[in-house]
Amino acid sequence: MVFDEEYEARRLKDLQVWLAENVIEIPEPQEVTLFDFEMNWSKWSGKFKVRFDEFECQDTFGLEMEMTGFPKFYFPMFTSPLGVPASYRAIEITSNTHNAISEALRLTFPKLKPLGKSRDTGIQIMYNSPIEARLSRNKIEETELLVVKGYSISVLLLNL
Repeated sequence: MVFDEEYEARRLKDLQVWLAENVIEIPEPQEVTLFDFEMNWSKWSGKFKVRFDEFECQDTFGLEMEMTGFPKFYFPMFTSPLGVPASYRAIEITSNTHNAISEALRLTFPKLKPLGKSRDTGIQIMYNSPIEARLSRNKIEETELLVVKGYSISVLLLNL
């Protein structure tokens, strides 16, 4: 198969037009609200929705814990738009908005022990280690009771 430079250039241009028309750019809100959490407690991961002031994003954001023990979120994505073998964010937000979402997650989920050798026990903590190796049973239960149907948390960007 011969590489067709003109076709690839046209395809890239079409992709850029498609992304410009379909990626949602969120202006910096005054407040973000995380809600509609769906958790997989055995993996301490899940998904949630975000409201930016009064605008509710219909796509879900992914959630899992970093190797450092802090919660991390993932944007809704477009996968292979127009057949281009790549993924692109479905929304764009400001760095302050990103920080507000991260803060809301940190207020909701306690920090886990980081991956690596535990200073307390000397035992190696890995991604497949049970959650009890990274967090006390009390904190696990508190969080599972907090993040139930109807739970939401809001953060004002003014406070960051």
